[in-house]
Amino acid sequence: MLKDRATAWENQLMPRRSNEFQRLIYAIRINLADGAKVTESKLLRDRLTKGLREVDVCIESSVGGTPVRVCVECRDHARPADVGWVDAMKEKHSRLPTNALILASRKGFTPEARRAATLYDMETVALDDIDEERFPAMFGIGSSLWQKETTISVEQIRVKVPATEELDAETVICSPDNNVFDANGNLLGYVSEVVAKLVQQQYVHDHLVARATPEHKAFELIWEPPRDSLGRPFFIQKIDPSVFREILAMNIRGPVTCSISTFGVRRHSFGDVKVLWAPTQIMGNPALFVATRDAEGKDLLALHVAGSSVSPSTLTASQHTT
Repeated sequence: MLKDRATAWENQLMPRRSNEFQRLIYAIRINLADGAKVTESKLLRDRLTKGLREVDVCIESSVGGTPVRVCVECRDHARPADVGWVDAMKEKHSRLPTNALILASRKGFTPEARRAATLYDMETVALDDIDEERFPAMFGIGSSLWQKETTISVEQIRVKVPATEELDAETVICSPDNNVFDANGNLLGYVSEVVAKLVQQQYVHDHLVARATPEHKAFELIWEPPRDSLGRPFFIQKIDPSVFREILAMNIRGPVTCSISTFGVRRHSFGDVKVLWAPTQIMGNPALFVATRDAEGKDLLALHVAGSSVSPSTLTASQHTT
């Protein structure tokens, strides 16, 4: 069974020198990291020049309490990597704090390059095509995926309050900075903060995402009766006359946008790891869908997003289809 995971790329845009193949290698290594720290475009100190050198992907962990750093260099050229590139990587990492080096080439390696890498005790991996007919059975994913993006913005909050001896029952339009209190008159925060916590709840998100379509232009949520995590009611204060009244219901409205798109998937093997992947966009940011099956048969499904403020719950909205 696939395990869903959404990993944000440290909330920053990918470096300009990064390319699709490098991002794929990074994403695969994230899937296989098993607790290790994986960084793309890591800067390491050159022991000779004292300057900083960029490494495509850096995997850091510890073995028996000793720090271990495995570096991955990527080559995305139209031809197989030759011995010259292998020699250059050997020279580069001989001056870096690298414990082990993996060379990844989209188009593979020349025989001489592989022999040199073996003598240098480097691992070489290439992204090889594999039989597409085997993948649907492996991952339950066909030749394409669909992606659904839904965004909402709260524009209006109405609260229903009961009658008192001096006041009639009414529905009040709140400003975002209207205060909310507990039953003892203690300030809890702004009404906008209370609503934000509600909208961020997983079950509310799932409800909105499941029902939203591209035709929808607005949403409405009715919270009745509104309660905190311990089941306690909320109150608002009337200034004149001064009285606290329980909030019996909240009506929350605002605009909604929803888009649905499909994108094709690609199938390869990366060493002994089966890989299904697809580049896409999440709210305008580069993203990479990656499904892997390692040598032990462990499946992992992940969506990696660059420079995104999207929450993990939003990222899981992508599902497989055709």
